[in-house]
Amino acid sequence: MNMNRLPELSAWILLEEVDRRGSLGAAARSLGMTQQAASSKVRAAERLLGIDMFVRSPRGVATTATGRNVLDAAAGLLEGARSLAESVEVAREGASKRLRVSASNTVVEHYLPSWTGEMLRRNPSVRIDVIAANSREVMRDVASADVELGFIETPERPGGERSAEILREESRWHTKLSARTVAWDHIVLAVVPEHPWAVTPPSLQRVRETAVLLRENGSGTRRAVEQALPGMVAPAAEVGSLSAMWRTARATGIPAFLPLRAMDEPLVAVDVEGLQVGRPIRAIWRRGHSLSALASSLVAAAENSEAVASK
Repeated sequence: MNMNRLPELSAWILLEEVDRRGSLGAAARSLGMTQQAASSKVRAAERLLGIDMFVRSPRGVATTATGRNVLDAAAGLLEGARSLAESVEVAREGASKRLRVSASNTVVEHYLPSWTGEMLRRNPSVRIDVIAANSREVMRDVASADVELGFIETPERPGGERSAEILREESRWHTKLSARTVAWDHIVLAVVPEHPWAVTPPSLQRVRETAVLLRENGSGTRRAVEQALPGMVAPAAEVGSLSAMWRTARATGIPAFLPLRAMDEPLVAVDVEGLQVGRPIRAIWRRGHSLSALASSLVAAAENSEAVASK
């Protein structure tokens, strides 16, 4: 058996359509072809098979007995092809309604719920899978194509002590990423009401000399604070999430740097003269790749939500 003497799948579909309709012209129209192209393709298939599939006459086209046997044998092939096409279509439709997002903890806890809420109101059948990580891990996820879209809150010139290996790694990620600012996040120094700073705010130097609570290395919050306050002493503790940071500050009385949106009673914000800590929240995606309709919709929802919140 020589598989090279079998026509391609599109030719089998045409042969079946000609047999079903008894007309070369009708078959061509149903498949979006010209009659000339269809006739040429049928003749090429017959030459390859070495048999006459049809008998032509002024009244139309009739399938030969040999052609009928061949088409009967090809029925399983054509049914399998239709099943495969349907499966691919279902998979494509499902993929088009599912979006994987990686976002920093701050974004996941205090921004993403309203953004996804707005998007889901317009597209209730969409599924959004969210991975919570720190900003450095989000960049890695997007650069490695593990997710299509990421959200980070990292300053332009990250501060803090980082190893040369981490710097090289992040440099490689940045060359692979495109970014757009969708919001602005403000960070405040928070203390319990009983803390002396709640009554008498400290100087900038005093804050630098005090061991406070900070997020872990790689966090956008940590970088923004260290950029605004270079030369800080080592933190009293490094905390891996905003909710844990709030609970630790409340339980220990140690000052903590928190995004304004994460502030809640009993903590109060300290107004330190000359200290302004903030960072842009950016949507990031792989450079050279266009965002899907779903990803673009989520970015637009973020921009719209923050524009409303700022009014």
